[in-house]
Amino acid sequence: MFIGHYAPAAIGASTGRIKLWQAFVGAQLVDYAWAGLVMAGIEKARITPGFTQANALDLYHMPYTHSLGMAIVWAVVGALIFAAIFRKQAKAGAIVFGLVVLSHWFMDLIVHVPDLTLWFGTDKYGFGLWNNRSLSFSLEVGIFVLAMMYYLKSTVANGKSGRIWPLILIGFMILLQVFGNYGPPPKAMLEFNLSAWFIYTVFAVLAFMVDKSRAYKNIAK
Repeated sequence: MFIGHYAPAAIGASTGRIKLWQAFVGAQLVDYAWAGLVMAGIEKARITPGFTQANALDLYHMPYTHSLGMAIVWAVVGALIFAAIFRKQAKAGAIVFGLVVLSHWFMDLIVHVPDLTLWFGTDKYGFGLWNNRSLSFSLEVGIFVLAMMYYLKSTVANGKSGRIWPLILIGFMILLQVFGNYGPPPKAMLEFNLSAWFIYTVFAVLAFMVDKSRAYKNIAK
């Protein structure tokens, strides 16, 4: 899953306990780690054109980031780091951040072919929605847009910029989802992993700009 991961992030940010940019980082914390581990040769992936309709990624070995047990570990560690850095947001913020991190595995379960494990060496799971490109694309865009609309209803624009930045963020993310599902496959895993790091960071920066241009409606920060 790609921009669909940011649906739980937007819902988490709508609580007012964490910022949108923080939630965006949490939503892809596991994939930040995954890209690094693949480049280090610890986890394995390859580009196989036609592997699924939606993308060409064969994610055949990723137990450290995409097993349910390790997803829980990533969520707990992420929550502890969040609590240590953002002390003013208290325990509630750390809990919401951890839940956003954990959501990554369950969102992937919907679209991945069976490549997700419960723990090291266990059976692999995945509902395989990536085998239907139009359906998986519609799902990702749909849940993301709906979640962002919910977030926007929880906040109010601080002037014109508060209306423009969300449109830039949503439009840019949908554009990249179109390219990811319907564009050419990446040429190499290194190119893909470096691009992923860059794109996830750009999304978080755009979310930060949304944060700066909007305020919560009667919700404790």
